[in-house]
Amino acid sequence: MPGIRKLKAVRAVVRPDKRDEYLERWKTYVVAAQAAGAQVWLYEDQVLPGRFFEFTQHEAAEGMEGKLEGAFREADVKGVCVRREGDEVLYREVVLGGR
Repeated sequence: MPGIRKLKAVRAVVRPDKRDEYLERWKTYVVAAQAAGAQVWLYEDQVLPGRFFEFTQHEAAEGMEGKLEGAFREADVKGVCVRREGDEVLYREVVLGGR
């Protein structure tokens, strides 16, 4: 599906004493994901530090999801999270005419 993008949006919760470690692991993932051609964003709750929203967007190319899953496992971001929601959900772009 050329031109179609996919997005993963995950909510993650990290204990305060693990926040710096989480951010270092996230940076490791970002480097690998960007090298594979993905775009990534990380947002933190402005009221409750340690509550994050992770976004990864990529082209729907063959093998891309496997590359990103491997990069995520390698960075072991999950290892410092108290809770994660949305890892199993992958959204695909809806194109509405004109593109």
